[in-house]
Order: sequence, then C-alpha cells, then structure tokens
Amino acid sequence: MKRILICLVVLLAMSCNKVNVSNVPYARVYLTLDLRYQDKDLVGLLNFKEITQPRNAGEMVGYSGVLVVNGYDDVYYAFDLCCPNEANKSIKVEADNTGYAKCPKCGATFEIGLGTGRPDNGVTEFALTRYMVTRRGQELIIQN
Repeated sequence: MKRILICLVVLLAMSCNKVNVSNVPYARVYLTLDLRYQDKDLVGLLNFKEITQPRNAGEMVGYSGVLVVNGYDDVYYAFDLCCPNEANKSIKVEADNTGYAKCPKCGATFEIGLGTGRPDNGVTEFALTRYMVTRRGQELIIQN
C-alpha cells in the first residue's frame, strides 16, 4: 500500500510540471559556430545571437532561424526563433540579456537562460523548440 501511495504522489508531481512540446513544424538544423572569431560575441553569460540565414555551405537554420544563448550556467543552448504560440515562420521571438525571449505579437515570454525554453507568463502552453548543442573546444555544433 505504501508503494502505491508513493507512486501516485510521484506521478501527480510529474503531471503538474507538464509543458507541451512546441507545435512549430520540424525543420533541419545544422550550424557550426566558432567562439574564437566569428561568434566570439557569444562568450559571456546571457550573451545571445540570432542566426536566420546559413553562413556556410551545408548549414541549415531550422524553421525561423536559431537563437543561441550562453546560459546562467555558462552552458550554450539553442532554440528555434519561431514563437510556438503563433507557429508562423515570420513571427520570431526577441531575446535580451536577462535570460528571456519575448514574442512581439502575442507577448509570450520564454525562459532561455536556464535552457528550458519554457513559457514564463501563461500566454501559451508551448515551449520553444530546443536544439542540441555540442561543444568541442571553442566550437559549437548545433543540430536536431
């Protein structure tokens, strides 16, 4: 009986933290960033960069572009720029150096400094689409 009660409490706690995955259409992402030269402006906590066009042959920038941020924990995170509430390629979230990004149309704000992309103000139930970031020395590889 005690095990069943513990399982129910755990399941209840997990269901309260549910954030729906973004409804932004799938699009391939593959970017290589160099933290020494072209992308050195990303070095430093909460610095961010928006990449909306491929810069080299073979690169792909997702649905609306890629937002790269150096988080509070000095770990790099990447998200699609498309607001998941609008799911419109031309409506892109705008980041700032506070660890949040905001949609200019619906006003939804998203937490990016901790790397979750979760909505912050209840305007939407969808999180930003997050991409995998692999660091190799001074190089970042972003892909899905």
